[in-house]
Amino acid sequence: MENSELKLSGEVTQEQIDAWKSNVQKKYGPNAKVSAYEVDGKIAYLRSVDRDTYSAAAAKVSTSPAKFNEVVLDNIWLGGDEDIKKDDRYYFGLIDFVEELMAKKKGSLKTL
Repeated sequence: MENSELKLSGEVTQEQIDAWKSNVQKKYGPNAKVSAYEVDGKIAYLRSVDRDTYSAAAAKVSTSPAKFNEVVLDNIWLGGDEDIKKDDRYYFGLIDFVEELMAKKKGSLKTL
């Protein structure tokens, strides 16, 4: 794919996406995923959140609760249009998806 075929700002080739998928699964396990977030003709690529990233973000909450999402996004960001991280309008839209990127498996809880 040539750059002229790329339609979104920050878009990468399928080969790059495949490489990210392979690397993410090798490092974080077979359930780790690569996701794309699109807004206003821009795209960002993120991996699912792992426990170490969550712990690093949680450690920042005591100093500034707003830092939690910032630390998570900095750690799971693979590439794309940097405006999504830097422009508050895009950043606030993206942080709505942080919990979804945690790839949780919820069970049921019963009081016994």
